[in-house]
Amino acid sequence: MKRLATMGLALVLAAGSLPAIAQDTKTLRIGNWLPPHHLIVADIIKPWAAAIEDETGGSLKFEIMTSALGPPPAQFDLLLDQAFDVGYGVSGHNAGRFPMTQVMDLPFMSADPWTGSAAAWLTYEKYGADYGEHTGVHVAGLFTHSTPNINMAKGRVETLDDLKGKTIRVGGNVTGRMMSELGASPVQLPPTEAQTAMSRGVADGITFPPESIDFFGITPVITSITRIPDGLYTDTFWVAFNEEVWDGLSETEQAAINKHSGIAIAMLAGFAWSNADIVAEAKMIEQGVEFIDLPADDITKAKETLKPLETEWLAQAKEKGFDGEEILSYARAMAEHYLAASAPAMAK
Repeated sequence: MKRLATMGLALVLAAGSLPAIAQDTKTLRIGNWLPPHHLIVADIIKPWAAAIEDETGGSLKFEIMTSALGPPPAQFDLLLDQAFDVGYGVSGHNAGRFPMTQVMDLPFMSADPWTGSAAAWLTYEKYGADYGEHTGVHVAGLFTHSTPNINMAKGRVETLDDLKGKTIRVGGNVTGRMMSELGASPVQLPPTEAQTAMSRGVADGITFPPESIDFFGITPVITSITRIPDGLYTDTFWVAFNEEVWDGLSETEQAAINKHSGIAIAMLAGFAWSNADIVAEAKMIEQGVEFIDLPADDITKAKETLKPLETEWLAQAKEKGFDGEEILSYARAMAEHYLAASAPAMAK
């Protein structure tokens, strides 16, 4: 018996000296349709995932996919089908599918990326569960891009009247309608074709934030840029988990994700886009691009001209049984609270 006890003690001591058994790690795949160096991937999705990995002590790992499984409009359905565990996309890529969530896409709702991103998330956090627009996923966050400009390769836009007769490249039907209402002729083209289109005279200009002009290599053909204070339009992006995947995570893992999601994603996006815009504008100034601010009277005129888009959104909300005026008022209040009024001014 004494011998057995001694052997048992020896085994316990030996076990204590062995390295700890590795903790089980769950690896979640993030669907991706952008180049790895794009701002959304490198400066929003990647640091967000890294923060969660650190928070969970390695029990969760994220793998950002390097090949797209489908075009941007297919991302939400691919996530529903669990082609990947986590995804992101543009709400406006699926016209009519997320209308209530897209409240920040209305004209002049977002003066900067902090404002738009924070208001998009906080409004969704308050009302989104009632919308029923994201059934089958767990929405981790929403964000918007920065304020777009009218970037011209041919001609200058000093007033709204200067838009008449100009062909402007747009990314979607909503932006296209805005340009039409303001007197321009919209043409819908992929951003990768924008520079060639303007070089050949197919388009006179393009609506894009500074960061995107720089990223897609469009700067060489741009001669002037017209800023529109208060933000002519924006797009709302979503980040979400497949619901089945989310339900399979432990409470501790879900808490870690929530800690770095929601308003944290919004602020991360605001920071990333603001910095990228400042860098991009500095490059444009070096290349002699002229910057023009649309006059205050024309801003007022544009708001009145585009008012029907808001009226139509309110009618949609009413049809769906929501108090659109309340939601719109709350979104504007959140935007006002998060307005980065003291942020460094863009280069002029």
